[in-house]
Amino acid sequence: MNIGKNSLALKDKDKMKKSSFNLRKKSILNKLDKEKYQKTKQKLFINITKENSAEKENNKNHSNNLKQKQIKYPKIKKKKNKSNKNFMKETIKITNLSSFKYKNKNRNKSPEKKNFSSFNLENLLINTKINENKENIIEKDEYRQMFSKYVRDDYSNSILQSLLKDDFIIENFLEYHKITPRMRTRMADWMIEVLSNYNCDDLTYFESINLMDRYFKECEYHKKILIPEDLHLIGVTSMFIASKYHDIRPLRLKTVQDKIAHGKLTCEEIKNKEDEISRFLNYSFGLPTMWDFITIFIEEIFYVKYNSHQIQNKILLDNYYKENIDDDDEFEDDKNLEKLINKLYTKNMLYLLKTVCIYLAKMNCHDYNLMQNKQSLLAASTIFVAMKICEKINDEQYINEYFNNKLSNISNQDENSIIPIAQKILYNAQHFDEVFSGLENLKKVNFNAIIEIKNTK
Repeated sequence: MNIGKNSLALKDKDKMKKSSFNLRKKSILNKLDKEKYQKTKQKLFINITKENSAEKENNKNHSNNLKQKQIKYPKIKKKKNKSNKNFMKETIKITNLSSFKYKNKNRNKSPEKKNFSSFNLENLLINTKINENKENIIEKDEYRQMFSKYVRDDYSNSILQSLLKDDFIIENFLEYHKITPRMRTRMADWMIEVLSNYNCDDLTYFESINLMDRYFKECEYHKKILIPEDLHLIGVTSMFIASKYHDIRPLRLKTVQDKIAHGKLTCEEIKNKEDEISRFLNYSFGLPTMWDFITIFIEEIFYVKYNSHQIQNKILLDNYYKENIDDDDEFEDDKNLEKLINKLYTKNMLYLLKTVCIYLAKMNCHDYNLMQNKQSLLAASTIFVAMKICEKINDEQYINEYFNNKLSNISNQDENSIIPIAQKILYNAQHFDEVFSGLENLKKVNFNAIIEIKNTK
């Protein structure tokens, strides 16, 4: 019995030894597997880092190539900005349009225009959103601005020609009536106060002046003599019609009758006068105003393909330069000139220019004699005077041969027609208190807006 028990005990010990041996074997194998796993992991990590470094180098080379393809503008030394509230009264002389010349053998030649379509830009936008990181996704404003560049390249000339075709002259429109130019000037100044208080668009003001002056002329053809008592109703109704045409939230009839006319006019009187003005003008609204020409002239002169400070996305810029800028050597002088010139016309400078232009354009509407010229001629002369004022404010030279040629070609006006009107506009600006004495609304709204601009360069 003892022998059997001992044999069983030995068998149990052997089993215990085998099981412990198996456990040790498994632990050793596990350790070996872990070491192999770590070694393979290190090898993979090294390979991944090598691939990432190679990708980074490729990206750097690609970005350097993109930078090389971009146009590098020459550096221009900027001067310190000196704010001066009396810049209008300081001496500014307008003599001629020629002040900056350059040499170019192939100047008379013009490069062949390419036909562009928005389809390439749509594909660029889609591919950029798919392939690039979130940081490089094109913003809506930048895409809209770039899209407008393409549209402007294709249709700007036809739009401009259409506006020039509809340009008009209204001569001696107060000669038949008992309303004096001074009365009309006071109405023009009061319109600024009304429309600015109700946050109406700038185009609403110019459309109101346009409708009022054309109505004065049409009353002559209908043999209707206007008296000073009619001016208030005509001015209020002109603003009411123009606000319907241009404002997103137009003036309501009750607001016009109660708050603008202060209850002195009835709703029926305003509606009847609206019907009469519409019939006399043959329902012809929206003719090009001075401000329409100013905005399109500024876009055509300054927002050219070399001036892309509106667009910050590099992918959009690179694509635009590749498609739109010619690489012919014979036009290299023209390219360098435009690059140098448009470096001066910064975003802040153009904002200052537009602010000065809106002030001068509204001031022109006060002058009965000036308003008897073409709207395009007034716009070209206004931009020229505004450039002179910007030069005085920033102490820079902005007027050059490039600007002069562009202004003359776009407006279809020569130097002999622009200079006299520009001199008259500048005189009115420098002697505003004498010419338009007692009229403060234009200075409160628009002149103060010029002074409040902090960064003008």
